[in-house]
Amino acid sequence: MVEPEVTIELPAKLHDELQALASEECASPAEVIQRLVSAATRHRSWLRDLTALRELIREEGGLQVGASREEVIARLRQTRREIFETEYAHLYR
Repeated sequence: MVEPEVTIELPAKLHDELQALASEECASPAEVIQRLVSAATRHRSWLRDLTALRELIREEGGLQVGASREEVIARLRQTRREIFETEYAHLYR
């Protein structure tokens, strides 16, 4: 099946840069554009995931930056105990 095509207008300078890039990569300008769009889509997805992770960390009380090593270890142990109790403790009763 042949995909429909769309014609776009580009500034001459951008067209020349695209042609040069395509020549260097031994690809068509459409393939270069396809790779660039794919990379931009992956980058946008990564940024969205990073933003969600940052929000989750903020909601959970942050990273405890500035806490002593002992405080961080105690917090990690407490979190591990809580996870065990909610997820696995029923298997050992």
